[in-house]
Amino acid sequence: MISPPDRFSFTRGQVLLLLAGCFLSLSVVAYSDYPREEVRAMAPEARRGLEVWRNNNCQACHQIHGFGGFHGPDLTNRLTPDVLDAELIQVILTGQGRMPAFEFPDEDLDALMAWLRWINDSGRAQPEPLQALNGPIASMHFKELIALADERELVTITGSAQEGLELWTTMQCGTCHRAFQAGLLREPDLTAAATDRSFENLSRFLAEGSGRMPATPLDDNQVRTLVAFLQWVADHRSNLFELNLELTQHEPFRWSDLPWFEYR
Repeated sequence: MISPPDRFSFTRGQVLLLLAGCFLSLSVVAYSDYPREEVRAMAPEARRGLEVWRNNNCQACHQIHGFGGFHGPDLTNRLTPDVLDAELIQVILTGQGRMPAFEFPDEDLDALMAWLRWINDSGRAQPEPLQALNGPIASMHFKELIALADERELVTITGSAQEGLELWTTMQCGTCHRAFQAGLLREPDLTAAATDRSFENLSRFLAEGSGRMPATPLDDNQVRTLVAFLQWVADHRSNLFELNLELTQHEPFRWSDLPWFEYR
């Protein structure tokens, strides 16, 4: 028995023509959308930094505007005005995680930093996070959010978690570790699903510090209340996240803000 023909079926030639059209359209977008602002000319020192980058095959692990390897982070906007050259130089000289230590002379390091700063000015590799239009003070953010959730009868915090919230607020942890997003200097969201919030892990980080985070000695009971608070937020994340969008009045997403291949 022969089934009736599908009125929406395509021939092989039509499918290939459609794919070719999609590829051509993407090519037009990728190669005709220039940076929205004029990029300053590359200084001689920055050009030497580009040579250092190429000669040491940095692109095998790192990306610039998404192009390169994926063993390490995209470094397009690694050196923003808020970040010191010394922070990245320390990582290069001592290594970090899977990245080995490199021995570069000072002039090569200075040139590489100059080039990465030039790259930072060339555009954004990823869209900037949507900013809060009317957000609370960072150190008080969770306290105000949870108070609003309690007022709306969505969730109520009690016991050790409540004590942890008070400690979090008093120590102003939210100044660096922002609610449901990375901090200004990439401090992690400690309520995210993949975060290790165990007593042992948090105790170690507080006792020893890590990166820009200084050592912050707390007794075991205080650490346990922080663990209880962070876990409570993680458990109620869906409710608090939606309420947080209302509290902070985040600016709307706009397709025009995407950095369509701004690097040139």
